Amino acid sequence: MKKLGILVFGLLLLTNCVKEKDTVNKKFNPFQNNDGLKSQFFDLDTIGWKEVVGKKGTIIYYNRDYFNVDSTDKITLELREYYELSDLIKSNIRTLTNDSELLESLGVVFLEFKKNGQKINLKDNNNISIRFPLEFSGQDKMFTAKIDSIGQISWSETKSFFTVMYYNQEYGIDMPREITMDSLPHYQELWRKQDSIYQAKYGAYDRIKESVGNSVSINNLGWLNIDRYVENPSKMDFEINNPKEIDGIIIYFVYEDYNSFASFVPNNKDHITLKRIPIVPKTSIVVVGIKGEQLFAEKLSTEKKQPIKLKLKKISRSELVKLFEK
Repeated sequence: MKKLGILVFGLLLLTNCVKEKDTVNKKFNPFQNNDGLKSQFFDLDTIGWKEVVGKKGTIIYYNRDYFNVDSTDKITLELREYYELSDLIKSNIRTLTNDSELLESLGVVFLEFKKNGQKINLKDNNNISIRFPLEFSGQDKMFTAKIDSIGQISWSETKSFFTVMYYNQEYGIDMPREITMDSLPHYQELWRKQDSIYQAKYGAYDRIKESVGNSVSINNLGWLNIDRYVENPSKMDFEINNPKEIDGIIIYFVYEDYNSFASFVPNNKDHITLKRIPIVPKTSIVVVGIKGEQLFAEKLSTEKKQPIKLKLKKISRSELVKLFEK
């Protein structure tokens, strides 16, 4: 009986010594060495007005009077520009709304003004004008970002106005006017008609690009996104099992016919459940894991039989970039 007690005690001790498997996911960025998307900084000092031009063509019309600042406060601007899908993926700026609706992005910018190193916002009822190196349609909308506790970004629609030039017959000059997004096609057609009149009378004279459609007035700063909704995606659930011992995992859905992607950082890195993911034709799944400094990855079809059992393989960062190419 004594020997049996010792045996039971030993078994309990051994059981307690066995370390429980760690299934908690570690957050990481597979593209952490991404020097091409560094912030741009502009020293506005104490000047009253300036046209700030970013490296990728974004123009910000800065007016000091739009901020609550003293005459001696020195102002700086931080700008980041993202106009390619690869830029969005590398910075994990996914194109999903707060309600998990799928968006197609034309471009994302980040704007932050500071006085003496402290963040400042626009005065109430003041808008800042931004000219994007894009052409817009009546489907395009402006969104601002919400970032959750693990750094995942999602978007919500916000009020914005386009600045167009309207021909004033009384004075015979073009004057600025702010319009809403749904009025944009009307003004585009109006200017096309005017351009055809000028062309017949004076020769080629195209003013549409300069006068209609790419200067936006908005009273929000921070993350700004020009997007359009992707129509009628289906919604699917996914069960994914990962047998490989890794520290962290991230799941990407890449929509090949759109400037869109979704990413998810699950709580559990072994048994993953994803609910109501937007799916369109030519959607692929890219799964990326990390162990120490080593990356692992696998590219899958959304048509793969579920539950999906992963076969992650070692991959370099340059090889990983190619997995996301169309």
